[in-house]
Amino acid sequence: MPILSIGRNFNGNPNIVTIVTDDDLTDITTAGYWDLETTKESVEALQNGEWQWEENDLVLIKYDDAIAFFTFNSSDAAFVANPPAGGVSDSLPSGEIIVGNGSNVATPVPMSGDTTISNSGVVAIGPNKVLSSMISPLVRKYTTVAISAADFNGMYATPKLLLAAQGANTLIILDQLQLVMTYGAAAFAGGGIAAVQYDSTANGAGVIASSTLAAAVFQAAASTTFTMNSGVVALPFATTVNKGLYLSNITGAFTTGDSNMVAHLWYRVIPTA
Repeated sequence: MPILSIGRNFNGNPNIVTIVTDDDLTDITTAGYWDLETTKESVEALQNGEWQWEENDLVLIKYDDAIAFFTFNSSDAAFVANPPAGGVSDSLPSGEIIVGNGSNVATPVPMSGDTTISNSGVVAIGPNKVLSSMISPLVRKYTTVAISAADFNGMYATPKLLLAAQGANTLIILDQLQLVMTYGAAAFAGGGIAAVQYDSTANGAGVIASSTLAAAVFQAAASTTFTMNSGVVALPFATTVNKGLYLSNITGAFTTGDSNMVAHLWYRVIPTA
């Protein structure tokens, strides 16, 4: 696969050499390419003698249906892609993308920071990169809270915190609560109506944020999941805005029971100003 034409078409600094070849990119950038007998023979036939490279020659090569600038590397007798001022060549390093640099030149760089990209085009978000502050307050969120049997028995006098207040001019809207009870050895007894309420007011006196469940529901003697949905009462700003969610009894405390629970909450935070 010979070189078909070669010439120094512009004399200056740098000189511009043009080459036409039917070799491909791999061929012309492989060490020893210029020393191959087929290459030397075709060049010598075109030039009636050996071609003399000059140190700063810039080489425009038309090869295998493509065209690009190169420089000649005399140490390994091959051509090296010559991107402008640190820009890109015909090749792009594995896993890198093209970005305009400070000089407005397209430059290959690895993606880093919050995200990375593989050489198959798969983008991944790094751990701990998406923060709550980046998420719209209107997006549905989820959290879990462990509730011990002592917490549950004592929540009439001391409501159990499920979710802390979210800040000034914010209102927590409970979408759903699942109380997952792992049965111990003794069922809950006594008690009163249970509900999620705003703020920690004792004896269930806070504004309710959920539907309610009767005390008898929790007296099951087997592992059970209990469901509470969103409440349907009015929510005065003074007693609900910038208030946390608490689990409480409205009508009385449970007297016995040793089953622990996990509360699963789905909720939204909306602005009120």
